[in-house]
Amino acid sequence: MIKLSDLILEQSDRPKAVIMAGGGGVGKSYLLNQLSLDSLQQYNPDKYVEDPDHPYYNKLGPASNQVAKDVAAATGDKQSFVWDTTASGTRFMSQLETMMSSGYDIYMVMVYAHPMISYAANFERSERSLPSVAVFSTWRNAYQLIGEYQEKLKGNLSIYVSDRGGKYSKEVEDFNKAAEAGVDGIKEYLTAYNEETGAGKSTFFKPVEMSKEEETAFNQAIQNVEFDNNNRSEDKAVKTVFLKAFQKNGVSPGDDKLKAAVKKYRENKEKSDQKNNDILENIAEMLFSPTFQELLKHSEVGEIDRNVQAFLA
Repeated sequence: MIKLSDLILEQSDRPKAVIMAGGGGVGKSYLLNQLSLDSLQQYNPDKYVEDPDHPYYNKLGPASNQVAKDVAAATGDKQSFVWDTTASGTRFMSQLETMMSSGYDIYMVMVYAHPMISYAANFERSERSLPSVAVFSTWRNAYQLIGEYQEKLKGNLSIYVSDRGGKYSKEVEDFNKAAEAGVDGIKEYLTAYNEETGAGKSTFFKPVEMSKEEETAFNQAIQNVEFDNNNRSEDKAVKTVFLKAFQKNGVSPGDDKLKAAVKKYRENKEKSDQKNNDILENIAEMLFSPTFQELLKHSEVGEIDRNVQAFLA
């Protein structure tokens, strides 16, 4: 039997897009595999990130940028497609507006999971785990816009609430209890969780690589520079500044430049920490908000598939 999604490939006047949206580690790919959308071109950063033969292997930023370009090209060609995305950030919203103004019909399937499920599942993906800050910021940015997406898409939105089979029920319960104490409670819980499980470190982090000559010169250059070399991000910031000068001129940039690199890193980290605190505060507010919880109208897989197929007809 011919699926409705097969038929739309013959229609070029009203291209259609199905957007699989939601935070990292919530199960978008799992749900997508259960929907009848095989006949549509699919765009997903994982295509590049997970391909060891591709230049963007294990490079999420470049892969995401490439998918944004792929989607823009498909939009320009009026192609129908499926887009697997976090649906967060100004770039996504801009592309959504472009698609709508280009005559696209759009249906969004939002996959929702508790933030701790997203966090725990992310760090179980040993080959491609996002930084902690990225997990929570993406979660906040995606789900705080559910109401806006409902309005923009005129109801063409289904929400699938995933509990990942109850696998993380204890983590969810512990996170919620910690969140009752606010940001400090969440951070204290996450610190303990990371120490117990080994979570918290991203596989996308790329340390600075040095030759023996460069490493020897670096160790000499930092004798009068105080920094935390056990903090891999601070260590990377100092090494990056040193290496740029050494590879260009054959000498260290000097104590003043290296100390300035430490100072700049710490100032940026302070801003980042404050931003992360704001995000965690937002998340706690959302979890305990009756208004937000009311938006999470769960649909079963079969119902979502029927709705999407009807949309594609």
